[in-house]
Amino acid sequence: MILFLLALLFIILNILDITATRKVLRNGGYEANPIAKLLMKFHLFIPVKIIMVLVILLIMIMAEEGIGIKTGLICCGIYGFIVWNNFRTIRLQSQD
Repeated sequence: MILFLLALLFIILNILDITATRKVLRNGGYEANPIAKLLMKFHLFIPVKIIMVLVILLIMIMAEEGIGIKTGLICCGIYGFIVWNNFRTIRLQSQD
């Protein structure tokens, strides 16, 4: 059950990342990640992100349960921070 919830949270966080990143960029912000910036230039960001999410979900599901949970916790923690930073940036942009 916890693995399912982590997988669901990971998907939600990635959707929020895409949505918030697009809003930051629309409001005049910039992409700090050079790999993401390159993928956006060639309109490959979302397809590559979908593949990355699917690969991580596959690792979470196929690995031993403990490893899957640890992978989910780490990935959710990373993307939780990224989404938090995106929303913080949106808030700061709205104050300007």
